[in-house]
Amino acid sequence: MLSDLLMIVLLAVFVGLPLFYAWRVFRLDEATRGGWLVRVAEAALLLLLFLALGRWDMLGVYTRWVLVALLAAAAFLSWRRHARRPWRAAEGRPFWRAHLSPLAGIAIFGGLLVWIAVGVFSAPAPHALRFPLEGGRFAVVQGGAHMLLNRHYSHPAQRHAADIVAVGPAGFRATGLLPDDPARYAIFGLRVVSPCAGEVVEAADGLPDLRPPRMDPENPAGNHVLLECGAEGIRVLLAHLQRGSVAVAEGARVAPGDLLGLAGNSGNTSEPHLHIHAVDAATGLGVPIAFDEQAPLRNRLFRR
Repeated sequence: MLSDLLMIVLLAVFVGLPLFYAWRVFRLDEATRGGWLVRVAEAALLLLLFLALGRWDMLGVYTRWVLVALLAAAAFLSWRRHARRPWRAAEGRPFWRAHLSPLAGIAIFGGLLVWIAVGVFSAPAPHALRFPLEGGRFAVVQGGAHMLLNRHYSHPAQRHAADIVAVGPAGFRATGLLPDDPARYAIFGLRVVSPCAGEVVEAADGLPDLRPPRMDPENPAGNHVLLECGAEGIRVLLAHLQRGSVAVAEGARVAPGDLLGLAGNSGNTSEPHLHIHAVDAATGLGVPIAFDEQAPLRNRLFRR
């Protein structure tokens, strides 16, 4: 029941609200082109914010582009009615007072986007790693140096962590809305490989794969592998592996692409995914990472 309610809320907010704004843009009948422009800008900034924040692996990675296309079509059709109107009224209230509501929306949505961009682009240079999964198309669901993009951000060691899921051909990370069978998630059982050359510092196996949304807070990482990447001077944790799949032992040497285990649902996780983060080996503080020169930002897609 709770999972169904969550999906309803996600649909209402991240799909319903952009649809409402697209409909409102289509129906616009402003006296001036300036008034039309601020209404469209408000809708576009809201959509950009939602593209960054939404769980599109749950709602469908293609759904977001449908929303973009609908808003673009609505703006085009609406513009045809406004193309010959003046840019601003000759008399009457000041422009800002006549359009206070959309200007406030522009300030709020635009301000949040700038706040996110500053956090993301001010992060230190990342450590280059190999992408740690094989056999599918993958979406980052938590990632980026910002509290709105990454729920791990407040943890000093996990500030630059990433949670990764796989998405199927239709663009969803599971069959069904929030299934309680781990095998119905596209990532479950896929190969987890070493992202660097180094040594296995720790390897743990034997914990069960839980049925979502059950979690195991007493074993946060679940079945996992901790690597010391010698050339990078960092330690990398790969967590929530499938029981019985861990293929390395403490002290083993690994090369990039070597099999570590299979993606599972063990530990303190509400559904199957791969958690990865890196820390400075000397300080234990989280450091940024990148896969093939791309930072793992929320909703970024990788194919392997």
